[in-house]
Amino acid sequence: MDILLVDDHALFREGLALVLKQQLNTSEGNVNILEADSAKTALEAVQQYQDLDLILLDLHLPDNQDFSLLLQIKSSDPSIPVAMLSANEDAQKIQHALQQGASGFITKSSKSSVMISAIQLILAGGIYVPPAILKAETTHVPPPSPNLANDTVLVTVQLTGRQKEVLHLMDDGLSNKEIAKVLNMSPSTVKVHVAAILRACNVNNRTQAVSFARTHHLL
Repeated sequence: MDILLVDDHALFREGLALVLKQQLNTSEGNVNILEADSAKTALEAVQQYQDLDLILLDLHLPDNQDFSLLLQIKSSDPSIPVAMLSANEDAQKIQHALQQGASGFITKSSKSSVMISAIQLILAGGIYVPPAILKAETTHVPPPSPNLANDTVLVTVQLTGRQKEVLHLMDDGLSNKEIAKVLNMSPSTVKVHVAAILRACNVNNRTQAVSFARTHHLL
């Protein structure tokens, strides 16, 4: 699994990369952390690596104006989930990020356990909303699922474009190795996508996932 971490502070990138590798390597397979220190290098990485599973994007980059980089990334590949990172906990800013296509907004004041929980939710096709937005009177979101961390709210569950491709091939009866060959990715990456699909569908195996997808018109 490839995660692109975009932040102009080297110390923060190094610290977060270490946490991600320690916490996600066991639960999400082998995790490869790619780093970018600017909007320019981030766009270059998006063009170079065609199979990114997640982008963690700092809201405030010297060469980026608010959500312009987010919009560029989503325009380039809408299937890539992008989670915003920021010390800003303003509810309106968070709402705007979600409206612009972000799959979540993770505040830098969050504990590492909360951040990992948020990332796992996003990888499963969900949307992470921090507690700050829940305090806004104009915000209306459903209550948190009992299966998620206390401050993780599932607004909507949907599969990414890549996960849908994997699901369709699962429906065709292909194995992980066969799916990897068709989609030109590693079997370990396919395994991560399959695990994310199972979590998103709240099922235990591939057969149940395909059945769930058919019932809910995901195929």
